[in-house]
Amino acid sequence: MRQFDFYEFTGVITPGVVILVAASFVWPDYLGNVKRLDVSLGGLGLAVMIAYVAGHLLQALGNLLEDGWWRLVGGKPSDWPRSQKHHLLADAQQERLQEQIRCRLGLHGFILDANLPAKQWQSIFQQVYAAVWAENRQERAFTFLGNYGMFRGVAAAALVAAVILMIVQSISVWPTVITFLSVMALAIYRMHRFAVHYARETFVQFLQLPSVDGGTK
Repeated sequence: MRQFDFYEFTGVITPGVVILVAASFVWPDYLGNVKRLDVSLGGLGLAVMIAYVAGHLLQALGNLLEDGWWRLVGGKPSDWPRSQKHHLLADAQQERLQEQIRCRLGLHGFILDANLPAKQWQSIFQQVYAAVWAENRQERAFTFLGNYGMFRGVAAAALVAAVILMIVQSISVWPTVITFLSVMALAIYRMHRFAVHYARETFVQFLQLPSVDGGTK
């Protein structure tokens, strides 16, 4: 049985464990032992499998949360070089990015500005990341991406826990509900930060790649 990779552990299993621990507060007679789960990378016990499945389900809610969040703040950081709604790269890096996309990806005549449709830019960004990966320069960006996924899942887990507590328990649990909502807010903040780090690191590494003729332009 293979081991979990970094993203699976941070982005899937960790949020799954968070929701199981939260459930142990709601149904302690049934899930009290969840606090003693073994979630080591090498193990694949029943508890880890449950956390793995729960984590995937939470990430579905996390996808909805992140869509709403990025709409609220003006788009994902990976889109900022195109939209210019927020600062991500220096002006010189912005110009260099346009030239590097033209030379390295063979997209001659490419213009990086808000007139480029967002869906087209999303595909180009995936190609940018693929080029970074092909040169084995993705390690830091991948770490940021894993942490982004983890906090997205933790935010979803905290929201679910708060809702379950409000439905199942009495008014006396409001302090705990507020605690979970505070955890969700902090997780969204960290999710935002890691998204910025991920996008910036991906672009910076792409700018370091040699052009197709072996030089830098």
